[in-house]
Amino acid sequence: MTEKQKVISDLDISYILNNPWEKSKGEWLLANTSERAETLQFIKNRLLSTQNEGYSKIWKTLGNEPIAILGAYKVGDKRYETFLICSRHMEAHALKLSFDMRKILKELSIKYKGCTCYQYAEQGRTDQISWFRFLGFKYKPEGDKGKTRYFEFVSPAI
Repeated sequence: MTEKQKVISDLDISYILNNPWEKSKGEWLLANTSERAETLQFIKNRLLSTQNEGYSKIWKTLGNEPIAILGAYKVGDKRYETFLICSRHMEAHALKLSFDMRKILKELSIKYKGCTCYQYAEQGRTDQISWFRFLGFKYKPEGDKGKTRYFEFVSPAI
């Protein structure tokens, strides 16, 4: 799942962490400067993981402010984990980005046949299941961990 990496800077990540989308606040440690620094390092490490057989993309506003960062990194043979972190701008751009993400998944599923991509998300948000379904993921309750739900996208083998 190797794609050309667009430069995603620490400033881009920090902008998102300091201006989070309301819906993603509960999924990331953002309560104070220390937690944001820990989350910044976590995202940087995930982005490094995307450079070897992975994928990452950043969306920005016309004013060059980050909207969202999407990444997928290899965790096993034909298995990838994804992450998504969004700024407050996601509210205005959610529909467009959702269609972009669905298109990306469809394109990558053609290229990487038989691969599984999964995502954990915060429980308690009823809109998640329908949004992940729109993207092409299926909710798999048997994969839930603690307070997170497990969603999976499986690329057809043929």
